[in-house]
Amino acid sequence: MDLMEIEREIATFYGENDWASSTGVVHVAAIASPSNRVIALGRGAPRSAADRFVLGLARARAEAILTTGSILRAEPDLVHRYSEDPEADAALAGWRRHRIGLSSPPALIVLSASGKFPTDHPALVEALSGFIWTSEAGGDRLAGAAFDFSIEVEPAEAREEGNGVALAIEAAKQSLGAKTILIEAGPSTSAMLYRAPSNALGRVDELLLSHFEGVLEPEAVGPLFVPPDIIDSQFGAPRSSHRIDEPSGAWRFERRLAVAPAEQAAVDLATRFA
Repeated sequence: MDLMEIEREIATFYGENDWASSTGVVHVAAIASPSNRVIALGRGAPRSAADRFVLGLARARAEAILTTGSILRAEPDLVHRYSEDPEADAALAGWRRHRIGLSSPPALIVLSASGKFPTDHPALVEALSGFIWTSEAGGDRLAGAAFDFSIEVEPAEAREEGNGVALAIEAAKQSLGAKTILIEAGPSTSAMLYRAPSNALGRVDELLLSHFEGVLEPEAVGPLFVPPDIIDSQFGAPRSSHRIDEPSGAWRFERRLAVAPAEQAAVDLATRFA
């Protein structure tokens, strides 16, 4: 797989775009349609090579990836590669260099109030740089840990107000200079970013939704995703939509971009009087 093949694959999903200029907070999520349930990771989850490609592409665009301590605990072998296939991984790394202008791997931001996660986790080792966003108690627990990540203690009032994720994103922009930040967090964490769409702090700029249109196994049924009316209000209509049949069933891939505040106000008004 070479650079041209990667670009043809990207265009199949999302059309032609200036990806180097498509920066901001990017959220990737896989949900079941029409139930709007998050697909829980595990052996019961439907497999999709296309969904894995979408995730790898988002990682290849990012300067920083935000995850959680609970994910590191649940996935002890997790590393944020662009692909599990070495050839495709190398091709996406080349695309990252040539089209995005980034040669080093994404930094890693770990949200963990408790500080209870393996500090020798392979995701931390491969990321090389980043920081841990934690509470005062979590900072005390992580003091002296044998990694090069800095410890950022979240203000207590931020946790009370539920703004911790948004502040961690802002910290990544300031301390790491990250222009594109990928959210790889569970629904309880990422949902906080959709509570106040008019607030620019922590705003999701781009949503990449993978819709599984088949029937989920019971063990793969996760919590509800962000309500569709909130998604429509914050993002408007999809900029692109691509459907593909996989061995696991039919999948549909959408790319949505946040609407400007004035557009959003008009959408909210139309929704209210619909």
